[in-house]
Amino acid sequence: MNIKDYEQDVTHYAVEITKYLVSRGASLEDAEDTVQDTIVILLDLDVLIEPRKLRAFMYRVSIRNYINKYRRASKYAQIIEEIGRGLSEFAEEKRTIDLSELLTKLSKKDAKLLTQFYYENLSVNEIAQKTGFSVSKIKVNLYRARKKLKKILEEKGYDGFES
Repeated sequence: MNIKDYEQDVTHYAVEITKYLVSRGASLEDAEDTVQDTIVILLDLDVLIEPRKLRAFMYRVSIRNYINKYRRASKYAQIIEEIGRGLSEFAEEKRTIDLSELLTKLSKKDAKLLTQFYYENLSVNEIAQKTGFSVSKIKVNLYRARKKLKKILEEKGYDGFES
């Protein structure tokens, strides 16, 4: 098998897996992102997957990636809900938080990342594409930026957040 045949197989399986994920409830965008991540993993491997095992490999990796993405999205929704609950508690206490002021206490990089994710509603993948960093690095940086913001909030006397 030559490389062109292999590329055609990868492309064919990518379309097939995308359709499969959509048929199972994934949005087209999420399915395409998941399959794209799988292709990146395939390209990063030091070995070539045997053509007879390629389809099964791509399905297995894609499904696992999608499940992990779904779990992360649920976790992010939970975090946002907790932050919202905490903010509503502060509102009940008639205390206001000037988030723009708090963001100035963070590094420019952290403030920009939080702004892109929460205010501009960019996905982690979109931020990664804009910045040129990997999705994993963006996720780690978001986690660290949130922790720093939490610490600043706690220093200001807002301690109603769960870890």
